[in-house]
Amino acid sequence: MSNAISLASARVGTSLTLLRAEGTPELCRRLSALGLRRGARVRIVNPTPGGGRVISVAGSRIAMDASMLKRLFAEELPA
Repeated sequence: MSNAISLASARVGTSLTLLRAEGTPELCRRLSALGLRRGARVRIVNPTPGGGRVISVAGSRIAMDASMLKRLFAEELPA
């Protein structure tokens, strides 16, 4: 996987394709239920206090803390 970055390091306004999530099977199922699964297109919308971000996926906005963002890996979509 070339160019894979964690969502924690993605810049606000960036659009990405999710490649993988790291965590327990239960966590991965919960993320999948939120639309955060391989191939999903996500956009970093806003920063939050404490290093988190609001992300947009499948027409929804989800606030995530920095520790969760570090478990999600994606690649930037071409501009």
